[in-house]
Amino acid sequence: MAHGLILGQTLSGKSVLSKRLARSFKAQGVGVLVHDPVNDPEWHCDFRTADIDEFLSVYNQSRGCAVFFDEAFDACATHKVEMTKTATRGRHRGHRNFYIAQRATLVLRTIRDQCSTLFLFNSGLEDCKIHAAEWNAPIIKEEAPFLETGEYFHKQRMQKISKGHLFK
Repeated sequence: MAHGLILGQTLSGKSVLSKRLARSFKAQGVGVLVHDPVNDPEWHCDFRTADIDEFLSVYNQSRGCAVFFDEAFDACATHKVEMTKTATRGRHRGHRNFYIAQRATLVLRTIRDQCSTLFLFNSGLEDCKIHAAEWNAPIIKEEAPFLETGEYFHKQRMQKISKGHLFK
């Protein structure tokens, strides 16, 4: 089980990818939990709520789920300790967490360090410098600010980076 980051600017493709991943996990029989501040009904999941306290309660009682924290910076800002525990202890519950945000710096550094998968969509120059350093992938700094809608970099720690596209 590996945690992941799904990062990028507004309208870059984060939500489309996240919902496709959730649908794929559901199709494989994996439980899917979603914390979504707007409570979007388009998620294919077993549990969805905008209430972070309710979500964390269900999260801590569940095992072996694919978990999506949409707008992860909101939860990180209000529940720093609890959110850090999702990253540092979530694998012990068999969870695979996905933290979705517009900017990496809005996601706590400990959470970013616990993630071994990155899906990076179009991002600002300053954020790309951080991603390039944290993921040891200089190409991110050079190309990620210019990715088109739906285009992303996929990186696993200690593996080569690849490009994907949601709409091709």
